Amino acid sequence: MINVTVDDNDHSILYSPAGAWNARSAALSCSACTAQPDPTKMVSGTWHDSTVRIYLRRRYHLLIFCSQFYPIDGGSAVYVFCALAESVKSPDGNSDMAFYVDGQLMGSFVKPALGIKNAYEYQIPVFSANSLAPGEHTLVLQNGHVNGTQSLVLLDYIVYTYVLIDTPA
Repeated sequence: MINVTVDDNDHSILYSPAGAWNARSAALSCSACTAQPDPTKMVSGTWHDSTVRIYLRRRYHLLIFCSQFYPIDGGSAVYVFCALAESVKSPDGNSDMAFYVDGQLMGSFVKPALGIKNAYEYQIPVFSANSLAPGEHTLVLQNGHVNGTQSLVLLDYIVYTYVLIDTPA
């Protein structure tokens, strides 16, 4: 089995709509961003953040990851890891994510913040899909939803796994 880690700043990830996601690191500060996790606890010291605010008409943001999984035997899997803010104000650490694989809703992650100021949890698995068929797959993370509450995503990385098929020489 082979694990491939895809960092949040990988070119295979598309963030939408434009301007709704902030690329962050210790070197790329964001004065308008209220979430300030510790860069040393993020894989490669980077992350992307997105806040869906309840007063916006379009109440969700999308992350789209597409990968051609290698020839496999026995299926493949994909996992999404985020940091979670535990404050309820500045930043609002509520999480409301939906996950689609190849256009099908495959899971969600909803967690209200605990109300602890300046507290973060790191490398939290917020989604996993196992036994995916061989071939190309598209993963969509939807942050928030229409008529939903405010939601924060601090994407750290994605992992996908596959098993190579032994081919005769």
